[in-house]
Amino acid sequence: MLVAITMTAMLFAVGLAIDTGQLFVARRAAQEAADAAAYAGAVVLYQQTTLGWAVDETVATLAATTDAQRNGYVDGGSGGLDAVTVRLPPTSGPHINDHKYLEVVISTQVRTALVPNQSGLNIIRVRGVAGSEPLNNGYAIMALNRGNTPNAFSIGVNGDVHLTGGGILINSSCTGGCGVAADDTQTDHSRFTVAAPYGVDVAGTVGDVANWPTTGSGTRTGQPQRPDPFAGFPKPSTAGLTLDPAAIHSGGTLVSGIYDYKISGKKLCTGVYILKAGMGGDISRDTTAPCDGKVFIFNTLTNYPAAGGTCGAIDTGGNHDIDLQAMTTGTYANLVLYQDPACTATVNLNGSSLSVTVTGTIYLPSAKLTMVGNGMTITGGQIVADTIDVQNGNINITFASGTSAQPILPRLAE
Repeated sequence: MLVAITMTAMLFAVGLAIDTGQLFVARRAAQEAADAAAYAGAVVLYQQTTLGWAVDETVATLAATTDAQRNGYVDGGSGGLDAVTVRLPPTSGPHINDHKYLEVVISTQVRTALVPNQSGLNIIRVRGVAGSEPLNNGYAIMALNRGNTPNAFSIGVNGDVHLTGGGILINSSCTGGCGVAADDTQTDHSRFTVAAPYGVDVAGTVGDVANWPTTGSGTRTGQPQRPDPFAGFPKPSTAGLTLDPAAIHSGGTLVSGIYDYKISGKKLCTGVYILKAGMGGDISRDTTAPCDGKVFIFNTLTNYPAAGGTCGAIDTGGNHDIDLQAMTTGTYANLVLYQDPACTATVNLNGSSLSVTVTGTIYLPSAKLTMVGNGMTITGGQIVADTIDVQNGNINITFASGTSAQPILPRLAE
């Protein structure tokens, strides 16, 4: 009798473990399907935004539904035991009514049989939420080049770099026979500083190892290469923009438009500027009404928006300062200068006492940035370029999400 009672209890425990495990596995599978479906919908929303498509929430919802079906969950499927609901925007949680997110709710009924109180249909309900969220990657300066390019980031003996709130990324994998990915001939540690907890991350190796910052997390070589954070940013549309519009105010302030001549010695009013012949120095903000001085500048090819043509250069000389502030809303929030990826023209900032003051991100995905003048100073939010050469210049950056562009990427949110 004792053996019979013990065996009954043991069988009950085994049955409970099997039933519980069955429910756990079913829940885990449903949760992964809900997360994958939500992410699929978020990717579609992201693609529509970055590729300039009109946002169609129906397409995003269909993508989420289709992905759930691929994982075996169909609304009304399994004899009516499964239910799949996609809501854009979410109706609950921290992202309620936010059209940049969508939620997927999967309910499924799992039949268990071994334990009397559990036998029958047990309902499992899971929820996944995904959307496009800003990503602050912690780099105030990024040299994007992912090849074996030597000296993709370099600082001369008279160069100064001081960073707060972010570090430096150097993607070049150059090492060994290639040379070094980055070179620093500035021997004075007080003139090249990166505030804690940030540092310098290099995919390849560096020259003059003793010269590199030891502050923050120090200088680390052999680090993973990182993708271009702004690769998904769309090129601006020319719709609604006038070619070489008339200036306003007595000072000849330029207004938002398309310019086929090189702009220099001008003040800029609010708006988007598409430049087909480049930009020189002595550029400043006009903050008198109706202007607020916040701009987005896109330097591109002469045939834009068609392919081909030549790219106008951005270069300065002498003491012709540049003072720019990025727009704080819209697609290009906190992105102040964007050079067309088709443009490989070097951006030369030269001058014996030239000052470039920018609020926002300078983004040159295919171009080199050079700073030559002894007094050349950049004070701003972020520098992202293919390669960077600080020969004699000074860079002072306080990196913060509120004053630099933040890439929007699809990701799971809940």
